[in-house]
Amino acid sequence: MTFTAFAHFALNVLGGLALFLYGLRILSITLQKISSDKLKTVFDKLTGNRFAGILSGGLVTMVLQSSSATTVLMIGFANAGLLGLAQCISIIYGANIGTTITAQLIAFKYTAIALPLIGIGGALLIFGRSKRMKSIGEVFIGLGMLFYGLKILGSFLKPLKEIPAFETFLVQFGQTPILGLFVGMLLTIIFQSSSATTGMIIIMASLGLLNFSSAFALELGCNIGTTVTAQIASIGANTTSKRAAWAHTLFNVFGALYMLILLHITWKGHPIFLQFIDYITPGDVWSGEHIERHIANAHTFFNIFNVIILFPFINILAKLTMKIIPEKKESKLKTTSHLDPRMMATPTIALQQTLNETIRMGTIAKEMSRLSYQDTIKNKEKLQREILEFEDILNTLQTKIIKYVVKIDNSSLNDTELNLSRELVHLVRHFERIGDNYKAIIPLMESVRDGKHSFDNESLTTLKTMYQNIQNMFQVVISGLSNAEQGSETSMSIKKATDDNYQLENDYRQDQIEKITSKAIPQAEGLYVMEIMAHLEQITKYLSKIAKQTDRINA
Repeated sequence: MTFTAFAHFALNVLGGLALFLYGLRILSITLQKISSDKLKTVFDKLTGNRFAGILSGGLVTMVLQSSSATTVLMIGFANAGLLGLAQCISIIYGANIGTTITAQLIAFKYTAIALPLIGIGGALLIFGRSKRMKSIGEVFIGLGMLFYGLKILGSFLKPLKEIPAFETFLVQFGQTPILGLFVGMLLTIIFQSSSATTGMIIIMASLGLLNFSSAFALELGCNIGTTVTAQIASIGANTTSKRAAWAHTLFNVFGALYMLILLHITWKGHPIFLQFIDYITPGDVWSGEHIERHIANAHTFFNIFNVIILFPFINILAKLTMKIIPEKKESKLKTTSHLDPRMMATPTIALQQTLNETIRMGTIAKEMSRLSYQDTIKNKEKLQREILEFEDILNTLQTKIIKYVVKIDNSSLNDTELNLSRELVHLVRHFERIGDNYKAIIPLMESVRDGKHSFDNESLTTLKTMYQNIQNMFQVVISGLSNAEQGSETSMSIKKATDDNYQLENDYRQDQIEKITSKAIPQAEGLYVMEIMAHLEQITKYLSKIAKQTDRINA
């Protein structure tokens, strides 16, 4: 083969593979976007029941057409604190079964309808009026591109059958399964998709380039190679996420290793497991009949058996991951607890996580209120450093949350979710400004101490009441944001505390001006108290605005 001929061959094969991968990507992303609210419901219902986890993992992977998408999503949920390790492991078990649906689709040889599917998808995309209709069009286009990519692969791989050395090399995978496993793993790592490798295996087998044993050895490698995606996704994530990624790796490695042993146990001259697949699948695979269906069924039943065999060892698997990834203390000043770029693939869940991070801002601001109270009322100056640290966190959170909200794909959000997206931007700004006001009280207290001033009992009582009202307001708004059923009453619940603080500040200001004018109290002390109260009044206003926004969010 000349260099020009080889380049032509290689580029066409890569083109077909790229078309397949891009079609799979469009299909996965679109299905994920369409079903994001459903995915949230599925994962919300996971309570630690292992069977429910396996079922959920299988169903989600069937919908997304990608075990990699499910595992990346799962890593994101674990990093956000939505899933525990046991739940993650059960989802991994299910995902390994669910991913085999792609091989089943490929084995049915739908390549003849590839272009009609693309045509239907294009028509829906151009003429569809609703977002959902256009998304369905994208699904058709993704499927069509996937099948058309396989068709191109088949047409350009077919000449390889005329090269005896190449065919002899491929037969070695069946005779030496460990070699096939290694090659399958390497290809999957390169393509970052076990479905792409599986597609190539089925196409090559249908062309007579691979026998059943060689194809299955390559499939075992796919199962290990696909775990690299989860490992990459867990980089920079929390301990649970890293352990979940390792659970995925260990599960697939253990499954492949015991199957390698079974491949050396023969019956009628063939591996006993492959004989079982031939028995339940129409056609004699050893004569080359329906090899595509045999490969797809072997892929499916291997993963089903893997789950059945390893299911009793979930706890042992979990403990093993704990040995590999030991517990570590999470930093108290960690920038974000809920935001994860992986959640962007499911906008509904990403939005909920943004709300959770906003609520976290509220709890930090509430803690600042408690510390400021201790500093102002009980003269605990050493707490000022912690107040400043929290204020810095609020600044960072505001920036990160707003950037995160902006990146969320609004096209798949409903009107209620779009409203939440807009309100969150205002909420985080209000919480950040509350932090600014607590920070502004610090230099006032430093001036009071430097000038050796002190507050009289009336001033302390008024400040104490305002702080307590604010603490109660924080409790109500955080509860309202956390619990939708309480949201509609949030602004009404804090109205009295708001009015009380306004009245206290107004009455005290008038009283102090009179006392300062009559020289009944030192001017400096009175002015410092009024400045602190002015900041507390501003905080009250922001909390009142937050309460009204909470009502709008939960209306």
